[in-house]
Amino acid sequence: MIDVVNAKKLAERYKKLYGKSILLKKDINGYTPPSNLISSINYPKLSLGVLTSYNENIELYDNPIYWAKNNMDVEEIIKSRISLINAKKIVDANLPRKNDKLYNEILDSMLSIKSINLEIHLNKISENMKISKIIGLYGYSGIIDKIKINENPKIPNEIYKIEEMKAEDSIYYLYKSGMSDYYLSRLFSMGFFGYKINKKLVPSRWAITAVHEILEKKIKGEIKDYSKINDKYYLFYYSLYGNDFYGIFFPGNGNCELIETLIPGSVYNLDSKYSIIGRDDESGGYSALKLSFAEFMRNYKMIGNLVVFRFVTKEYKIPLGVWVVREGTKYMLNNLIEKFDNYNELIEYLNNKFMNKYNVSVYKLRKYSNLLKQKSILNFI
Repeated sequence: MIDVVNAKKLAERYKKLYGKSILLKKDINGYTPPSNLISSINYPKLSLGVLTSYNENIELYDNPIYWAKNNMDVEEIIKSRISLINAKKIVDANLPRKNDKLYNEILDSMLSIKSINLEIHLNKISENMKISKIIGLYGYSGIIDKIKINENPKIPNEIYKIEEMKAEDSIYYLYKSGMSDYYLSRLFSMGFFGYKINKKLVPSRWAITAVHEILEKKIKGEIKDYSKINDKYYLFYYSLYGNDFYGIFFPGNGNCELIETLIPGSVYNLDSKYSIIGRDDESGGYSALKLSFAEFMRNYKMIGNLVVFRFVTKEYKIPLGVWVVREGTKYMLNNLIEKFDNYNELIEYLNNKFMNKYNVSVYKLRKYSNLLKQKSILNFI
């Protein structure tokens, strides 16, 4: 994992490269993509922030779907993120239950599906030296004194149809209506869903994982009667910003695993000479994978098991956020590269590829997988 010292060094490096043109002022007439950031201070105390920039053309500053689809240059992503100012205030988690002007202004801007013009007065501005594995990078932060929306937010009509729904049902209804999980996570963190008596602000990293888990559960509930695949082994592959994803899809009951290898010199393994390997069972990346896999089974109307090997290579120089796993696994599951009739043939193929490219044996990786251990035992018998 990247530590605080290295995170600060990386932040300083990119600030030096891209932050020189940022003119910091306490009065901002700017724009939000829209994007928010809520972080835990000492729960129930939270930092409620809206990410803003002086740049009017800001819609791509927080748009992972566009970034991945168009293979946007990572340096351009970093450059745009560096210019963002997190205008924040310390608040109570129960704020959505109150008629608070600041909250209502921020909520209205977050409901918009288009960038929106804001006027913000800040009491203090400072550089941000933290990089979140979940959220990624932003450049500066300031304490909000006042905020005002200068235009009407563009809010989908479906938003007005969920007032009497439970939170999970609201989220799934909007998802099926075409809203992205990124939009839903933004609203979930604002405590928008569910009945007013239960509404609370949620830290962004928790909100992302919660929305992924809710959507995966709902989708798997709908596809539980789909047919299981036959005795074949399908290999998928995709690379995104120095993250190489290999997925093995094989007969099973809809379970999945994420096995991660951090290559020496990558952002999470800067100082070691050896690769770091482990199974991810609980992070935001694992939840993102589970949603991508549930969507895959729904789209192709078949059920099986999936084991994903993620190699974080030296090309991944700075954490971009959990969206890299979400988008990387979506594209991976639409890029079938090989099909095998025999499990041992698959393992031999992967071992040759992994040893040549990463100097890592698939037999070593397999030890971290409960699903593949079961397959190897069956083949041994």
